[in-house]
Amino acid sequence: MDIGFPELTDSFLEGQDIFYTQFNEVSFYVEDTDQEHLYFNILKRMFENVKFDKIFPLNGKDNLKNHARDNIGNKDKIYIADIDFEDILETKEELRNVFYLNNYSIENHLVDQKGLFEIIREKSPKLKNSDISNLFDLNTSLRQCKVILSELACTFIVIQKHSLGKEYFGLNPPRDIDFRYNPATVKNNFVSTYLSETEQLLKLQDGRFTLKSKQNTFKKHFNSLSKIVKNVPGKYLLNILKYQLEKAGLIVQLSLETFTYKLSKEGSIDSFELLKNEIIEYRK
Repeated sequence: MDIGFPELTDSFLEGQDIFYTQFNEVSFYVEDTDQEHLYFNILKRMFENVKFDKIFPLNGKDNLKNHARDNIGNKDKIYIADIDFEDILETKEELRNVFYLNNYSIENHLVDQKGLFEIIREKSPKLKNSDISNLFDLNTSLRQCKVILSELACTFIVIQKHSLGKEYFGLNPPRDIDFRYNPATVKNNFVSTYLSETEQLLKLQDGRFTLKSKQNTFKKHFNSLSKIVKNVPGKYLLNILKYQLEKAGLIVQLSLETFTYKLSKEGSIDSFELLKNEIIEYRK
C-alpha cells in the first residue's frame, strides 16, 4: 500500500493484458507506469488503423525484457524500450520483439517545435507561427544550455559505467541555472557539489580517476544540438524549455507532467517514423 492506495505489483502488471484481449488487436508494452498515457497518445497517432484500447507498463526495463523473452515469436505483442545510454555504453541487448526508441527516452521525441508552438497558442490563440518564432527559438534555447546539459549527461554516463550507485541530479532550472548569459551558467552550489560527490565515489574505485577525464570520453556524443536532443535525458530538456517559456510569459504555469502530456498530444510524430516502420516490418 502507498498512501492508502494498493500498489500495482509486477505480477499484476505482467498479466493485465489478459483482461484486454478482446479489445486489443496488438498489445504494446512499455517500461514505466508513469509513461503509459504518453505512449498511448503517441501510439494511437502512429497506428491509427490498429485496434487497441490500452497499453501495458511493466515497471522497468528488466521486467520488459523478461516479458519479451517469454513471448518471442508472438507478433501481436510489441515491446518498446528507452535506449537510455545503452547505445553509448554499447550494452544494448538485441531481442526481436523489443523496439528501442531512437532517442534517450520518449520525452526526447517531444522536444518538438510544432508541439511547443501549440502549447504557446493555448494562451495566445491569435499568434501565428512567425509571431511565435520572433518570441521563442527552440535551437537558441537548447544552445544556451548545451554546456551544462552536456556536463551533467556525461556525469550520468560515468555513474552508470562505473556502477557508482548515485542518483541522477535533480535539476531545478530557476535554482541551478543563470539564463542571463549565453551560454547559460551554473549558479549556487548544487551542481558543483553533485559533481564533487561523484568524483569522490569515482576515486574510491581508483585514486587515479578524475571525473573530468571520464567525462571527456563521452563528450563526442553531445557536440551538436541534434546529439543534445538525442542523448540528454529528455526530462531535463523539457524542464528547461518549460521554465523558459513560463519565464517569458508564453505559457501558463504547468507541472512538468502536464507540459509533457500536452506535448504528447500536440507535437509532431515524425521522429517516431523509424520506430513505426520497424514495428510494421516485424508484424508482416
